[in-house]
Amino acid sequence: MAHDAIRSARYGDVVPVAEFHRVPAEDAGSLADELGEVFREAFAEPPYEYGDEHVRLFKDRFAVQHRRAGASLVIARAQDGRMAGFSFGLTMPPGAPWWTDLTTEVESGVTDEPPGRTFVLIELLVRAEWRRAGVASALHDLVLADRPEQRATLTVQPAAAPAQQAYASWGWRKVAQKRNPLPGSPVFDVLIKDLHA
Repeated sequence: MAHDAIRSARYGDVVPVAEFHRVPAEDAGSLADELGEVFREAFAEPPYEYGDEHVRLFKDRFAVQHRRAGASLVIARAQDGRMAGFSFGLTMPPGAPWWTDLTTEVESGVTDEPPGRTFVLIELLVRAEWRRAGVASALHDLVLADRPEQRATLTVQPAAAPAQQAYASWGWRKVAQKRNPLPGSPVFDVLIKDLHA
């Protein structure tokens, strides 16, 4: 899918994005290092300030997750070959602990997970050079397009204001908060979006 040249809000120069591409599951694993570098850059900033250990954990998880049922990876690649960003998710597997470690009450039925009900949007990342130019919106829409699930869910830090604003504008709503079970992890907002409204 071609995309016109976009203007970088950070640098003010024209930065062309050549294409958005849905990566077949059998090819996704070969992109792990490149995805890890996008992850590193996107999450080096506050409020995240993730380091090498977080990048390693991301790559370890991705090595397993990209093989799971319903996995979908969409990348944005610039004209010069650099990856501008990516979106990744999968169908929530049976028995997934997604609704554990909640710190707030939820509406009745929200945590019900019959097979195939929910798509989990695990990552939506755009490098700084391509932000505020429609790349995130395109990655979001492409990864959710034609999904068979009823709804999608994700987590986002309450302090991540730009992400919070973007998700609200795309129709996501907060339903709970949860704490990641890793020691020292922050509380996250849990958002849901109806995929067939």
